Amino acid sequence: FFVGQTGDPLQVAAVSLTNPIFILFMAFANMFGMGGSAAASIAMGENNKKRMKQVSAFITYASLGVGIVFAALLVLFMQPILGIFGANAETYALAKGYVFHISYGAPFIIWSAAASFVVRSEGSSREAMIGSMIGTVANIVLDPIMISAAGAAIATTIGNVMASAYYLWYFVKKSPNFSILPKDFSLENRLAATVCSCGLPTAIFSMLMSLSTIILNQILVAYGNAPVAAIGIVFKANMFITFLQMGLANGVQPLLGYN
Repeated sequence: FFVGQTGDPLQVAAVSLTNPIFILFMAFANMFGMGGSAAASIAMGENNKKRMKQVSAFITYASLGVGIVFAALLVLFMQPILGIFGANAETYALAKGYVFHISYGAPFIIWSAAASFVVRSEGSSREAMIGSMIGTVANIVLDPIMISAAGAAIATTIGNVMASAYYLWYFVKKSPNFSILPKDFSLENRLAATVCSCGLPTAIFSMLMSLSTIILNQILVAYGNAPVAAIGIVFKANMFITFLQMGLANGVQPLLGYN
């Protein structure tokens, strides 16, 4: 919305072109988050305190590790990646600014999203909502101040850093069951396989969404940047429906796992 107020279709197109990157971040966040919340709920139903701490610690360090890998790949191979995504001579510089600022926020974006799932599995849906809202509200407040494609990326990163700080406080100070201490990180009893296999269907859904967006952008960019900007707006509107469905599925999963 705020980037659209610039009246510059190239700015909107740049954000639309880089949207698949954010969806890929969410693919891993959903895999760790959904899989972690399922594993944590089952452990809670079994009253297995050790397993619960291991799940939350694994989610934390796996999310941060994947985020760091994403950041490195985006910085090192930015030009070919943006070429694949459909950036051309007119949008490359704008898209590059967006991707650079979103890249160093990758660890925070992935972990804050994954953490909200795990917090919700403990029954703390209010705290999970607060963490999500902190990032969203900060993003909305900062967007009009830094109104540009790159500014939108900076606002998104800052919002997710703030959300991560909140979840860090929650795990360290408030959670009775979870831990993010390094000593609780473990891969025993097929923990990684359990988490990733439970969360894989959601990750595949997000990856295919990212792939379809890349293909669509490649087709549309042949007709100019305005159609790319337009489809980005439509895609954001469609997210209201998609996320409503995901919210219902995410809400019921911890209940099923616990029981």
